[in-house]
Amino acid sequence: MAPPLPPRGIYTPLPTFFKNDEEYSIDLDTQLQHFDYIQKSGVSGVLIGGSNGEAIHLSKEERYSVVKAVRERCTNKDFVLLAGVVGVSISEIVADIAQLKTLGANYAVLLVPGYYGTTLTKQQGIVDWFTTIASKAALPIIIYNYPGVQNGIDLTYDSYLTLSEHENIVGCKLTHYNFPLYTLLCQSPQLKANNFRNLAGVGQVLLPGLSVGVEGCIDGLSNIFPKSMVKIFTDYGAGNIAEAQELQGLVTLVNEMTAVLNILGLKYGIKYALGLGAVVHGRPPLNQDIDINVWNKYLPAFKKLLEIEKQL
Repeated sequence: MAPPLPPRGIYTPLPTFFKNDEEYSIDLDTQLQHFDYIQKSGVSGVLIGGSNGEAIHLSKEERYSVVKAVRERCTNKDFVLLAGVVGVSISEIVADIAQLKTLGANYAVLLVPGYYGTTLTKQQGIVDWFTTIASKAALPIIIYNYPGVQNGIDLTYDSYLTLSEHENIVGCKLTHYNFPLYTLLCQSPQLKANNFRNLAGVGQVLLPGLSVGVEGCIDGLSNIFPKSMVKIFTDYGAGNIAEAQELQGLVTLVNEMTAVLNILGLKYGIKYALGLGAVVHGRPPLNQDIDINVWNKYLPAFKKLLEIEKQL
């Protein structure tokens, strides 16, 4: 029996909060305060241990501690937890997914392997890798395609078609701006028949993505403006296109800041808007301050969106 698809809607890729100590140890208190803000906002779920969560800077035990704490904090037992999986070793990934399931994760988000780059890594090898893992995994798999961190490797349309045939591969997170691929995937009769969920991975394309069939979005800005992101999604579904367009324009402008400052800008924004976080940077090598000139450039738009968020 095929596993259920992740619900449509907005998913928040949680950052990992650190204490202001020598080890940058995990700050679970702040992590849970922030999650409380997110889980009551109307989002469909969260992603723990993704790129925004600095998963590559965490030990397995640290990742597990966050998943466990967040699941125990959920006020709704059906709230969806997506869990990022780190690594390339098939056996270790399968074991990792099994442990994540015991901790309460619902889906495993698996980055396309790109260590060897485009010269050695071929599409068939990627298909074989995902297929082998999916056949053994204790959780349904969401393909995470982020060419910017995969040495330029980009999963092709034909590879998606092949992988969609596996009943334990239930969707993808598209963290790029290849809009023709968005369109092809969302309008593919084969993917529709296989109940394959296409999720945008950047909030800048939420509304245009919805117009071609995207069924949700995993975007960092929802850590601060979850209700605004949800409103774009629901406005589009209700036919309130003008309202969705206006809000999308503002979200996209603020996302220009996070496009430059990335995780550091996101954490700075969380501190500014919500007062959360002992430090506003990441673990080394991300232990630097933001470019305040970039922040100030987009601050008026940030403040405007924050006022809208507070009214929703």
